[in-house]
Amino acid sequence: MNEKTKHDRTAPAHLDPSIETVRPDLKERLADLAAQDARDNLFPQRLKTLRQELLIKQNQMAEILGVPNTTYANWEQGRSFPSVDRLPRIAAFFDVTVDYLIGANRDSVNRRILEQLAILTPEQRQAVELVLSSMNTHRN
Repeated sequence: MNEKTKHDRTAPAHLDPSIETVRPDLKERLADLAAQDARDNLFPQRLKTLRQELLIKQNQMAEILGVPNTTYANWEQGRSFPSVDRLPRIAAFFDVTVDYLIGANRDSVNRRILEQLAILTPEQRQAVELVLSSMNTHRN
């Protein structure tokens, strides 16, 4: 591997001027990522809160998820993080999204949804509202 290739693979995306030159639309997303990195890790607290809301002990949760007690305890204490494969199972158990578990930036997600809704025709917007209404009816 030559030095240029090595540099290209290790340079953070937000510092690579070619990305912003080629894809100026990503500039705001890169800024969101940097801000998200600067925030505290919400996963440990959310995991603990969700478990406590169901009145489940740590060792019981570890058993449910099929991990050692120490592994689960480390997740709640922020010392380690579950594998990407395990996150959807944890989210499904608590009936939340993976985005919620890991503290994804809800404002940027909501902004993108609103941008997509804004370009829909009135008929398309009505169809989306009908689908959402139907989903809420089936949950109750």
